[in-house]
Amino acid sequence: MTQLTVADPRAAVENLIRSRSEPSWHAELRRRAMSSFLSSPPPDRVTHLWRYTDPAPFLSDEAAAQLRLPAETGGGAFAGKTGEAVAPPSLLKDAGGAVVWRHGHGDGSISIAPELEALGVRVTDLGAALKASPDLVRPLLGSLVGPDVDAQGCGKLEALNLALWSQGTWIHVPRNVRVPKPIHLWLTAPAGKEMLATRLLVLVEEGADVTIIDECEGGANGAVLNSAAEIFAGQSSRVRYVSVQRLDRTAAYHAAERARVERDAGMLTAIASLGGGITKSDFGSLLTGPGADVELFGFLLGEGKQHFDHHTVHDHRAGKTRSNLDFKVVLKDRSRSAYTGLIRIEPGCPDSEAYQENRNLLLNDGARAESIPELEILTDEVKCTHGATMGTLDAQHLFYLMSRGIDRAEAIRLIVGGFIEPTLSRLDEDLSARLRRHVEESVKDLGSPRGAA
Repeated sequence: MTQLTVADPRAAVENLIRSRSEPSWHAELRRRAMSSFLSSPPPDRVTHLWRYTDPAPFLSDEAAAQLRLPAETGGGAFAGKTGEAVAPPSLLKDAGGAVVWRHGHGDGSISIAPELEALGVRVTDLGAALKASPDLVRPLLGSLVGPDVDAQGCGKLEALNLALWSQGTWIHVPRNVRVPKPIHLWLTAPAGKEMLATRLLVLVEEGADVTIIDECEGGANGAVLNSAAEIFAGQSSRVRYVSVQRLDRTAAYHAAERARVERDAGMLTAIASLGGGITKSDFGSLLTGPGADVELFGFLLGEGKQHFDHHTVHDHRAGKTRSNLDFKVVLKDRSRSAYTGLIRIEPGCPDSEAYQENRNLLLNDGARAESIPELEILTDEVKCTHGATMGTLDAQHLFYLMSRGIDRAEAIRLIVGGFIEPTLSRLDEDLSARLRRHVEESVKDLGSPRGAA
């Protein structure tokens, strides 16, 4: 297997620390993460979570050799200043709350509404937050996504991210503050065989409410993107996190997102996987207090030779908690999907409820999907259900639409839209409208014969 071998990986870490003038506690965190990366074996293909995906593209020599560090990009996570409106105009128009735009080569900007700043909401560069808010950042950073976390086989890649992240965002919503409009994160990944490690750290305090939309695009000509997100939802808070991946078909994308959800808090995660050549994603939630409620709705649309591997975990660590998952897959041509979903209810957590559903629609014989639902129920008095379906286009549905004068390509698009619509309709109206636009853009070519097996 190809191993990542920067000429001197420890020197790369020291370069990051020096160029950013990082505090000593974070410097040691980077060094420890790099030591963990170098000493740990690559993901084991025998382990079921890596059975369907080769980790080599995420650990390639070629991408590592082109690793861009801040010393090469001007010495910072990005060059833009707070308040500069250099993000795409359509993004600024749609968001209204706060916008973080980053380019893979280091430039970008942050724009936040003054009324939110007046309420104490902070949307800043994570590198700056290491120095400005160490009492808040230090206990959280790396505690959910890092080398010391049970990463279900992804620990090496997560250690790499913590060691070498060069672009990051810190979001802090104080107690009882409601952010009325979304905070929108927009990343344009670099083109070429380069590696970029990004990080998001979110603290939502007791009783607060926020929506975060996290989009990435770009990455042409074989880029490698390693992404990590840690979200802390305080007691009675409400958090909605929307992840939209629209990378180039040549890009490799590894993502790890985990949330800690406390008593009576609600966490909704929406996933849209639309791009990338090879995608390996891990989404997890820890329900740590009674009344915690977690929902995850997601879908992917694959065509050509795209490869998707998604893993989700809902870990109930307190009684009287609830989780619900609905993940839909649409595949065309020779695209592939593997989905593994784990529901775990720890000992001493009665009256917990967990639901999991994965449906797969295959548009032709060359597409292939795998679905592995898992349950670990370690206590009594719980309600848990899970199910998975696998199917092809219904010939009768197709015939009915075509008999009404609708051509075959449009009929397929209508069927796919109807397949995904029940998931979108379960989201808030503003979120479902945003994701519906992405679906409409992605399905416009699904009915064409291009690339079909």
